[in-house]
Amino acid sequence: MSFPLSQDSRITRFYDYWDSLREYGGIPGQSAFDPVEVGPLLRTLWMARWDIEFQDFVYRLAGESILAAFPDSIRHKPLAEIYDKEHADELRARYQRICAAPAAFYARGQVYRHLKRYGTGERLVLPLLDHKGRPTIVIGCTTYSTSNWRPSGNTGSTSQETGLSHFTTLDGEPLEQIRAAS
Repeated sequence: MSFPLSQDSRITRFYDYWDSLREYGGIPGQSAFDPVEVGPLLRTLWMARWDIEFQDFVYRLAGESILAAFPDSIRHKPLAEIYDKEHADELRARYQRICAAPAAFYARGQVYRHLKRYGTGERLVLPLLDHKGRPTIVIGCTTYSTSNWRPSGNTGSTSQETGLSHFTTLDGEPLEQIRAAS
């Protein structure tokens, strides 16, 4: 079963692999995740884990395409060191909800706008269980193409992504719409 909202085949392949790891419709464990199985997608994948010491999500994995979007490496850094407070708080709340519900998060439209990069893409974020069986990890696939041209009519906050964003069930059914493109 493919993720129903996806328009990018890489997001579909990412979801299909993640879904293949699920037992009885639950959340797969990080130990089941085999990078070899998603080799062509690795450049678009990232992973963050809740870190008790930082009281924040810390990025553990970031593919080449993800790293290219940031001025500095995000690997082994908490959200609070990468983003401004407003955006870090928004992402932290999003990742906590993904782990707690459990839920998926899907977005399509402008991505990396908070970095003053203008492009379009898709993002799917899913939960993983840690080695103790707790949902403390999020894994995501972000596909995008950037441009140096500012989109016309851009009057909104630069800390928000624009487009379509949903929290969904793990099977892709929308729980609620967060934003819809006008």
